[in-house]
Amino acid sequence: MKKRILACFLSVMLVLAALPLSAFAYGHSNTTPLPDGAYKSWKQTDPRWNDVKIGVDPWTDSLGVRHENETIGHAGCLISSMAILARGYGLTLADGTAIDPGSLGVAMYDGGSCEYLNYKGATKYSTAFDILIPGIHFEKVMTPSDPLSAARELLSDAEKEYLIIAAVNNYGHYVAVDHVEDGEVVICDTGYPKTYLSQYRVSCFLVFSVDEAYVDPGTEIPGAPIWQVTEKDGVKIRSGAGLDYDRVGAYKLNTEIEVFETAEADGYLWGKTTRGWCALRSLDGADVFCVCLTVAQYAVSYHLAGGTGGPETQYKTAGEPITLSEKIPEKAGHRFLGWSADPSAISAAYAPGATYGVDEPLVLYAVWQAEKEIYAYGIDVSAHQEAVDWQAVADSGVRFVILRAGTSNGKDAYFDANYEAAKAAGLLVGSYFFTYALTEEEMLADGALFEEWLAGKTFELPVYVDVETEAQSLLPAGELTRLTKLFREYMMDAGYYCGVYASYNWFGTYLDGEALGGKDALWMAKWTPSGTLSQNLSADCSVYQYSETGRVPGISVTVDLNVCYADLPAIVAEYYESLQTKVSPLPDSGLTISEEFLRGGREKMTVSQWKALFDGEVTFTDGMGNVLADEDIVATGDTVICGDATYTVAVKGDLDGDGRVTALDYMMLKRHVMGTYRLTRESYQAAMIYSDKVNALGYAALKSHVMKISSIYRS
Repeated sequence: MKKRILACFLSVMLVLAALPLSAFAYGHSNTTPLPDGAYKSWKQTDPRWNDVKIGVDPWTDSLGVRHENETIGHAGCLISSMAILARGYGLTLADGTAIDPGSLGVAMYDGGSCEYLNYKGATKYSTAFDILIPGIHFEKVMTPSDPLSAARELLSDAEKEYLIIAAVNNYGHYVAVDHVEDGEVVICDTGYPKTYLSQYRVSCFLVFSVDEAYVDPGTEIPGAPIWQVTEKDGVKIRSGAGLDYDRVGAYKLNTEIEVFETAEADGYLWGKTTRGWCALRSLDGADVFCVCLTVAQYAVSYHLAGGTGGPETQYKTAGEPITLSEKIPEKAGHRFLGWSADPSAISAAYAPGATYGVDEPLVLYAVWQAEKEIYAYGIDVSAHQEAVDWQAVADSGVRFVILRAGTSNGKDAYFDANYEAAKAAGLLVGSYFFTYALTEEEMLADGALFEEWLAGKTFELPVYVDVETEAQSLLPAGELTRLTKLFREYMMDAGYYCGVYASYNWFGTYLDGEALGGKDALWMAKWTPSGTLSQNLSADCSVYQYSETGRVPGISVTVDLNVCYADLPAIVAEYYESLQTKVSPLPDSGLTISEEFLRGGREKMTVSQWKALFDGEVTFTDGMGNVLADEDIVATGDTVICGDATYTVAVKGDLDGDGRVTALDYMMLKRHVMGTYRLTRESYQAAMIYSDKVNALGYAALKSHVMKISSIYRS
């Protein structure tokens, strides 16, 4: 028999070993399951399974959705037992999916039906657990002569944590072995209301070990107070605080019990113990059942979220604050921002060395920011910093500076000197203007003032308008965004890539960031309590000002600290390049741009004659997209490509699109005026003989032009 078992096991292992490793991406959950007292597993009646119906298949949930092939009825007792044990350790499937009997069943069977699991099948699927659930390792199959003693020995092993699934009743059923209580081996049976392993005939054990590296620290039970039972008849035990039924058993008089947490329900203070919840005392003080002998302690544990070298678990004594460890973890390619109780947070709520004073257990998750998300570190300065040693600033690692040019009240006294010295030190330079404007006229006047102060200077970073006065916050909804947009558009038209500075809260309350250029154009202030970079706003802005109390070599007072997330020099350079390649008609060309039409010119004009009317290179094509040669005549309906803009040409008077003005053109216009013919859009543009109007007067002028009585091209 043993040789046959070993052969089956080895054959399965060889098949599994041949599977491509890339198919199994190890994952780990950020959930923090709380064990039921000392129980490792989630009981089949545990309400934390939410809508997973134990032992029912198919079923319909509270929303009317029908579920099939996803419950214990489908998954089978072996799979269900593993799901219950693994979930208690905070483990997930390899792809990060939360484990429940249904999800594990689908992963095992891929939607197929459950087959009878004999000894060979049990071995096969047990080795599959090893692959599907990171953190679980299939150790062995045991056929112990004394199952109870073997289970006690495995469960009490101080070196390893073991998961045990027992095959019982001649391999007809599988149960999860949970813990030892008063000498009995307690099980979690997914199919029957039996409590102890001794109630079954054990066929074998499937033994798994748990890798501590994959166990969520939230499963740790903190240091607990000791309570002594004073009630003569003992204290009844419930399976959960506030539930309406009792578990079997009670703590007797003078028993000392550990309480892991407390809850108030049904008029009593309840305590979670290794055997369930027990009534400690009535809330009105009339009855006292248990007396606390020691002071409670609460665990503060650290989840490194992929990092290494972090702090060990600390314990907080009730009523006394604790100083969080100052040990900083490391993670390749990432910057440590701090700690948060939210595993998905992008901002740190706790800094190393901070104080924690709440009498509750706490799991802190490391908050990381990928270094590749940070383009550069920098500062912004004004006259408040007075004289600056810019070379010392550059040597300290600062890569950029945003200089205040001035405010609505006047130019910054240090602006010109700061600009020259910062440039000489090799820093990337931007600028900002603090405006007090409350009207359109004031905002445009400030824009003109900013443009005047920037004249003759070049910038690698955007120039910004700073809006943050109380009076501006009192403007009607949407008005500050409109005024700020006017300032920004004025500066963009003046040849500067312009952004907007305000606080994070202002962008959420008074300013529409998308209407003001999106995150590449936004510079946000959100100072952290610690003055360190403990938040990641890369999804909201391109420059983040995280402190007003920074210290930088070369500056004798505090200074604002910033981080840049985007390659702003490239964005600014691209904008400046677009200005250089922009093509427009010369002022005296007589051409008019109206939406997508370029109107004007004369009949029989060649491409080379048209090109002379522009201040840059342009290309003309016919209606088929063919490029016209310099000697070709340009006609209504042709296309001119001006830099990154494209227009349809409408030659004045050429309604039929042959490049000439003939009797056919004025007959087309006559019929249009009489209402018997409708001109095309380009012909309509060519028919605007006088101003932007198409009328009988234009027809008469066009007819006189063809008859050589007068010319429509005379000014």
